[in-house]
Formats: sequence, structure tokens, C-alpha cells
Amino acid sequence: MYIGYEFTNEKLKEIVEKKAELLGISVDRLIWNYINRGLMGDYWTEDSMKKFHSQEYLNEIDEALDIE
Repeated sequence: MYIGYEFTNEKLKEIVEKKAELLGISVDRLIWNYINRGLMGDYWTEDSMKKFHSQEYLNEIDEALDIE
């Protein structure tokens, strides 16, 4: 299976490339790891919904991506 992607946010691209380099894997492998983690490892529980949809978590993401 092939997944095409393009980074439109330079800050996000930089973050992903640094993480892949830190782990010693390709950006493609890193993206697949996150997809597989989402499909296999994360369960949609009430706790995970609260965590990943909380305003605090969204603010952290906005700050990391330098979005106002």
C-alpha cells in the first residue's frame, strides 16, 4: 500500500524529520509507525478522547506548530 503525503507546514516537517533522525528511521517509516499505532495500539476510551481532545492538548499542538 502506498500513502502519498506532502508537508504544507514547514514547522511540522522539521519536527517529523528531526524525530525520524533521532530514531534512526526514515520519515516514511515514522509515519507508518504512527498510523499503525493508531490502528492497533490506541483504544478509543473515554480517557483517550478527553486527553487528545482537551483544550490543553490542542494548545500544546498549536504552540509546537507555532499556530495562533
